[in-house]
Formats: sequence, C-alpha cells, structure tokens
Amino acid sequence: MKGFPRHFNSKEDFLYVKEHFPREMWALRFQALLDDRMKWMQVRKLEKGETGQTDETHCVVQTKDENGKVVQEDQYELRENHLAKLFRIGFTVNEVEDILNETQ
Repeated sequence: MKGFPRHFNSKEDFLYVKEHFPREMWALRFQALLDDRMKWMQVRKLEKGETGQTDETHCVVQTKDENGKVVQEDQYELRENHLAKLFRIGFTVNEVEDILNETQ
C-alpha cells in the first residue's frame, strides 16, 4: 500500500496508517471505531399509560400520526452493535483503546 488510504476497510489499513503517519492523521478514525460500536435498539413496545425508562442508556421514542397524536411508544436501549465496523474488521474494544492510549 502506498500513501494514506481513502477507505479503511480492514484492520491492516488501520494498522498501516498508525505505523506510517502522524497520530493526528489516524487517531480520529480509531476513535470513530469506538464511537460507532453502540446503537439504539428497540427492546419493546410500551403499554398504554406505561412510562418506560429514561436515562443515559434508555429512552422512550414516540411515534405520532399526521395530527401529532402519539400512537405508539417504544422503549429503546443503547447496546453494543456486534455488526459494527470495529468487530467486522477484527478489532476488540481493548485493542483500540490501548492503541489510542499508548501514544498520548
């Protein structure tokens, strides 16, 4: 490989830029792997009158009709997405965290 890759499609692409380019050119891409690994996922529909849980990792999403009336409420939870690029290309969370911490 020559030069800075346009697309990072493999673990090797990430490790190549880490080895051959300054930290400011690759650190944001490694951080993006960590940031994109979490996803809001629907866990259940709330029953009428039920409030649901709302905190850092839980939220309630309302679906409204064209008149603005709430027709459905769903409980969502922030979960690790096992299909995230971080996992697809073969990294672990600890590996990426170690890479970001080792050169600071």
